[in-house]
Amino acid sequence: MAVPTRYTEDMMDEYFSKGLWPESTTSDLWEQNAKRYPEREAFVDSRQRFTWSQLRLYSDRIGLGLVEMGLLRDEFVFIILPNCVESYLLRGACEKAGILCGTALMTIRETEIEHILKTFQAVGVVIPLKFRGFNYFDAIAEMRPRLPMLRHLFVMGEEIPPGTISLDKMMLEPLEKKYPENHLDSRKYCPSEVAVIGFTSGTTGIPKGCEHPIAARMAMARAYGEAPQVAEHDVVLNIISAVAGLSSAFCYNGSTALVGSKVILSEIWSSERTLELIDKEKVTILLAVPAQLAQILRQFKGGHYNISSLRCICTSTGPLPSSLARDVEETLGIPVLNVYGQFDGGLISCVCIDDPQEVRVNTVGKPHKDHIVRVVDEEDKDVSPGDVGEIIYTGPTTSSGYYKDMETTLKLWGSLGRGGFCRSGDLGKFDKDGNLVLVGRKKEMIIRGGQNIYPTEVEGLLLSHPKIKNVAIVPMPDPIMGEKCCAYVVLNDGDRLTFEEMVAYLKGKKIASYKIPERLEVVEELPLRGEQKVAKGLLMEDINRKLKQEGKL
Repeated sequence: MAVPTRYTEDMMDEYFSKGLWPESTTSDLWEQNAKRYPEREAFVDSRQRFTWSQLRLYSDRIGLGLVEMGLLRDEFVFIILPNCVESYLLRGACEKAGILCGTALMTIRETEIEHILKTFQAVGVVIPLKFRGFNYFDAIAEMRPRLPMLRHLFVMGEEIPPGTISLDKMMLEPLEKKYPENHLDSRKYCPSEVAVIGFTSGTTGIPKGCEHPIAARMAMARAYGEAPQVAEHDVVLNIISAVAGLSSAFCYNGSTALVGSKVILSEIWSSERTLELIDKEKVTILLAVPAQLAQILRQFKGGHYNISSLRCICTSTGPLPSSLARDVEETLGIPVLNVYGQFDGGLISCVCIDDPQEVRVNTVGKPHKDHIVRVVDEEDKDVSPGDVGEIIYTGPTTSSGYYKDMETTLKLWGSLGRGGFCRSGDLGKFDKDGNLVLVGRKKEMIIRGGQNIYPTEVEGLLLSHPKIKNVAIVPMPDPIMGEKCCAYVVLNDGDRLTFEEMVAYLKGKKIASYKIPERLEVVEELPLRGEQKVAKGLLMEDINRKLKQEGKL
């Protein structure tokens, strides 16, 4: 049984008794919608359009197929799929069949894949044959002799190599005629169990398996849905990775399923395609990360697009610069709702659609109800409103730790049960109205001659520069000041930017002179950890190496 690591029985009983955790599962919602809205579209991607009744039928067939193949309850299947219907369909099928599944970003490669398959003793893996130029089948085939537990290789799409199992064929096999209607009931996961292990991109190179109990994810989905007030007529376009926290909870665990609204999935992201899909599908809610918003904004300003159906944008997974949020709102004429949470921890706070613009663009809103969010100093004492400290939190939407990894669970949470608080690693403060304001990452704060510099503030200002596509501010060692700022920037095609231009631009923004970067590095792209987060450690290594070569260290 996939029992949550961190939650105690009394905690779970309290969450259920107070109604903070729902008594239903994701597949229960799909079942209800299949009865209420059988012909209403549920999920759409570039290849297919599924109604709620089809979603229920195909997930039943895959679940029955997995059981018929001999997969036991709680055995582990690893899902490596892009932002497509099958990514959610497989999770629903595994939940019904009582099979633990894992998800990860599509950017992982052979080392990470083999580590996960081996460490978690996967009996099956689900892949596309190829995606973005990477051949997943060849990669799995090469490592398979070293994975004696791996019995099944499932492949999405029309091209199915010998010795593999076609997902399309599993969906078309009418196994429901062979078994009684309630055949999977004895295996199905209950709300308090862990159904999905989400693998983080991590900072050590080795992914960690984060537990997501069904009820906690359902509670998170309900909270996410409340922020934009999702209704049954809404059409949600998701351009974030299917396994990201906002994307997964919003599209899979219940924000949309609670009301039976439609989800459009975009497998390969581009700003132009996003704007075209908004018009074509009459999208009302867009899920995007801040870096995508900046590119969408530039694309919109340079073309003619109809986005009149769009009523709000929900964003997460990275810091949202206030200047970008304001520019998006004023240019597109719609509110941007910033959701603050962490994949390893859970939901912390979110901005709501009814909040004033100053709250939306400058804060991450109020802590979610029934959550305890604290801002503490180095001794874990609460700081006064307006003072900066580390954000720590706990509540019913949080994860239950790391699967089969008690040491890492305790390192992040401090202790099991009620006394555990997730250490966010983020610096923030509460404003006078109780809204949470993010300041930066604790580990990324730069101390220049005793003065604190928060990279996210400077990055937000530079990201609004018309020539800059992406930016990362990192510390560089200095024998006198201790640390100074170095700006790594990616420019738009054909543009050039001098150090003097950058300094003049920031001076025009009237920030303190000590915050202005004292070196500029123009690069073709920033190294990423996962699909959206910049690997700043690699940039710090790069600038240290250059300073040594120049004889400055």
